Amino acid sequence: MPNPWFRFKQFTVKQDRCAMKVSTDGNLLGAWTRYDGASRILDIGTGTGLLALIAAQRNQQAHIEAVELDPDAAAQARENVAESPWPQRIMVHHADVRTWETNALYDLVLCNPPFYKGHIPSSEAHTAMAKHDGMLSLAALLSTMARLTVAEARISMIIPVERIMELESVAADEGFIPSRKCQVSYRHGRPPKRVLIELSRGNHAPVLEELTVETGTGKPTPEFRALPSDLELDF
Repeated sequence: MPNPWFRFKQFTVKQDRCAMKVSTDGNLLGAWTRYDGASRILDIGTGTGLLALIAAQRNQQAHIEAVELDPDAAAQARENVAESPWPQRIMVHHADVRTWETNALYDLVLCNPPFYKGHIPSSEAHTAMAKHDGMLSLAALLSTMARLTVAEARISMIIPVERIMELESVAADEGFIPSRKCQVSYRHGRPPKRVLIELSRGNHAPVLEELTVETGTGKPTPEFRALPSDLELDF
């Protein structure tokens, strides 16, 4: 049973009402993302509010909006934001981002998407919605991101290795190409399982990176420990 809360250096994330718990993937994405220069940040599918909270800590000036479809998760994200040091800079919306109406355009979008495809969905509705893409395909997600962003916007996501080509294809249809890519192996000597990717518009060659989370003996690698050193208590 996951701990009902996860304590960071500057904030605490309660997660007992959220299907998507605090995870290595979420922490990696939050720690790897570049927040410099962003004034309006959007977190799509915020869940517990983790990425929005990391964004607020890493960028002390940005206004952050977070959208969550599940009502219980949205309520818990609001609670986590209210108890954080940045309640005035983060707004949580309970909405379907595909139909969500806003007058703002964003220069940085964060998303740890429901990326399982071709798997048997969880029989528990909240978990299925959080983890499987039956309700939010990559094509619909990228189309929504294109609609909500300024021309020079960046998009930061994490995706399974086997879906990176699909993501890049649907992103290109919306005018986005990779500007950074990081292949992530969970353990030394094992093949990559995830790709951290930053997308933006324009004509540029991506910066290519690699990251291993654990050594062969299961300890965090120095490279992994350095990423969230300002965020997590044990780093």
